[in-house]
Amino acid sequence: MKNDLQNFQVGNYKLDEFQMQLLYSTHNAIVIAGAGAGKTLTIIGKINYLIKYQNILPNQILVISFTNASVNDIKQKLNEEIDVFTFHKLAMKILELNNINYKLCSSSLLSYIIQEYLNTCEINIQKIILKFLNLNMSYHNFIKSKYFNSFCNLILTFINLWKTNNLKFEDIPLKKYKSIEKKILLLAFNIYNIYIKEKNSNRLYDFDDLIIKASSIHTKCDYKYIIIDEFQDTSQIRLDLIKELSTYNNSKVIVVGDDWQSIYKFSGCNLNIFLNFPQFFSNVNIIKLVNTYRNSQELINIASKFVLKNTKQISKILISSKHTKTPLLFMPINDKISSLKKVLTYYSSLSDDIMILSRNNKDILEYIDNTFKYDNNVIYYNNKSFKYYTVHKSKGLESEYVILLNCNNDYLGFPNKIENNPLIDKLYKENEIKYAEERRLFYVAITRCKVQTILLYSKNNPSIFIKEIRRIVKKELGKIVYFK
Repeated sequence: MKNDLQNFQVGNYKLDEFQMQLLYSTHNAIVIAGAGAGKTLTIIGKINYLIKYQNILPNQILVISFTNASVNDIKQKLNEEIDVFTFHKLAMKILELNNINYKLCSSSLLSYIIQEYLNTCEINIQKIILKFLNLNMSYHNFIKSKYFNSFCNLILTFINLWKTNNLKFEDIPLKKYKSIEKKILLLAFNIYNIYIKEKNSNRLYDFDDLIIKASSIHTKCDYKYIIIDEFQDTSQIRLDLIKELSTYNNSKVIVVGDDWQSIYKFSGCNLNIFLNFPQFFSNVNIIKLVNTYRNSQELINIASKFVLKNTKQISKILISSKHTKTPLLFMPINDKISSLKKVLTYYSSLSDDIMILSRNNKDILEYIDNTFKYDNNVIYYNNKSFKYYTVHKSKGLESEYVILLNCNNDYLGFPNKIENNPLIDKLYKENEIKYAEERRLFYVAITRCKVQTILLYSKNNPSIFIKEIRRIVKKELGKIVYFK
């Protein structure tokens, strides 16, 4: 059989020897990949192989991906009608099969309740919040400041982590928290209880409720294979759903992902599930994709050394046939607007495939004036258009050139300091190093390019990531190249 598959192709692409290993696997499997390693291609190859060579019917295969965009991408690349869902759509189908009625609440309901609570809370709670954030300002000014939205996001993140990882109150390691932190925890639980009462009074489910409910039901289905993309971004309740579905139907489970690109902790994702996959399923084949097809070898070497400062990442050998002398270009700046104009003018003369990225959605507003037009994730300048995304939204995308903004040592810079709040860090029993998630996010940002990434940062206030990556570049390539 292996000899017959030597020229196995997906569309116009031939699978490499490491991608082919998944085709031959007959057990549960985890495929560990790097950026640009052809994860989706490998999934499509496995599906085609199962149907053509293993007599598996299309309705016996379930594919799950993280976002609607990635679901649509997979569907477009398939030649067969196969169930491809997000976890939420899968849960909806299970509830429908079991004749369970529900009404969905607004996805913004929890955010609304958090903001309303914080806008109207008592003076003693206001003092606790200001003390926790170490802010010397009035609460009135706090509500109008950038810190307010960041604090709202912090509470939202904590509640999401709490719920999506199916934690109980006794699971919280209270001994790790300081007195002021415990008071913020209590505040978060008060808000969470208001949210629960609001849902219950109107008989509403949120998306996590759908998954939790679906996990509690024995559902008979035809799926012999459950294939999950972006598995590094899963949560405990999603794992519970897959274990229930696969155990009850004796389905094989295949997961594909890259632990270096786990960047959704704020929505409840738990990297430990990916790292410990063989503990949850028996007879697991571990497959590593070695070849990468997007980045140069020089960028891979630099980015790998950077992300592996995280102690919990899986060490990988990644190989590329592409080479460049300058994978990263550094641009220390004073004036944000004139600097972006300069870099866009230069690179638009080289390519039409340019992506602008930033850590926070509103960062771009500090880099543009009335000579720019900004509309629906597109920046227009000098009669040319440029794609603009936050780094989170850029995952899975690529461009020849990537311009990364706001690599500054600020509260909302890169790394973003609110994301490393002890309220979140202490929730898990196994802590990661400082800025571990932000480090993975920075890795995602610099590996979106097929040719080069340009890093813009304050000349007088570069972030710790810029300082660190410059040292790595100097050691790897012998010199640091600056945009002039």
